[in-house]
Parts: sequence; structure tokens; C-alpha cells
Amino acid sequence: MSEFEAANLIRVFDFYLALMFVIGLLRRYPIYLDALRIVFAVRGRWPKLMERLKQHHGVLVTREVLRPLAVALALTAIQLLCSRVIWPDSQLALGVLAENPWRLAAMIAAAGPMLYVDFYFIISVGAFDRGETEKYLDEAEHWLSSWKAPAIRTLTLGFVNPRRIVDEEVKKGLNQLGETVSWIAWWVSAQVACRVLCGLIIWLLSAFQ
Repeated sequence: MSEFEAANLIRVFDFYLALMFVIGLLRRYPIYLDALRIVFAVRGRWPKLMERLKQHHGVLVTREVLRPLAVALALTAIQLLCSRVIWPDSQLALGVLAENPWRLAAMIAAAGPMLYVDFYFIISVGAFDRGETEKYLDEAEHWLSSWKAPAIRTLTLGFVNPRRIVDEEVKKGLNQLGETVSWIAWWVSAQVACRVLCGLIIWLLSAFQ
């Protein structure tokens, strides 16, 4: 049996997970960096806006957002438990797998969705315009702290309230952000679920070979 045929798919799978984590981090590094810059700048640069954000923090941190993240964390813990504690010495050579068409078909069926989801996230990175976001936040902070907002409210007899408009826009933006985060979180859950399923198939095939 050649070295390729003797390769342990369980160790190959562990390497694959580590490789996908590094590649995904490198692909989204600029987005993470810009988001952190916004977070650290909020208190000093936009204090009035920060007060408004505190009033609506529950819009972003909801069960719909936390549930998939908890599922992803639980699935990851199960995977690590299985690979490092329960079955640390399991073996499944590629050559042995290829000898049985049914086992090979089961492996392909499990690995296909995982590869699709993983490579989709590598290709589809998304975008975050930090400059445009900071411009919007600067404008919101201006209306919250400027004398113009109460003056306009007084002149219009309360019909136009710039601060209330800003507050509604902030809440609207948080709602949209919450929906986006929730969507991403569910995709993360699907990604981890596909990886765990693939890992379980490998381990089951190893146990019954």
C-alpha cells in the first residue's frame, strides 16, 4: 500500500479543519480589523451615539443570534471530544475506504456538503466599508449633540425631531445588522454541522471496517 493509500483520513480531517480555519481568518482579516476599529472608537468619538446604542442593545443580542452560535460551539466541542478523547487512536486508511464502494459513497456524500459550504465561505467574503460607516456615525453624533436638533424641534412645534429621527435610524440599522448577524450565525452552524457529520462518518467507517 502506497503512502497515499495508507493516509489516515482522521488525521487528514483534523488538518483540513485547521487549514480552513486559517484560510477563513486570513480571508476576512480586513473586515475583522475594520470592525474592531469601529468598536474601539465608539466611546471616545461618538459618546452621544453610544448612549443611544445602549438603549437598543437588545435588538442585536437576541435568541435568534445567540442560539446558532451556541449550536456551533456545542458541535465544535463534540468534534474535539470525539477526535481527541473518545477515539484518539482510530485509523481509516484511504486505500481501505476505496476497496468498498458503499463506504466510499458514504464518505463522498458526507464530504460533499462540507466542501461546498467551506469553499463558499472562502470565495464569498463580503465587504465592510469602514469609511462610509464612520461618516454615517459622525453625522448621527452631530445631530445628537448639536444645538440645531432642539432648535428645529422648537421651530416645527415638535413635528420634526432630529434626535428622534436619528434614534429610529440607529434602531433600524441595528435591526438590519442583527438580521445579518443571525443569517451568518446560522450559516456558521451549518458549516460546523457539515464538518461534524463528515467527521462522524469517518469515525464510524473506522470503527466498522
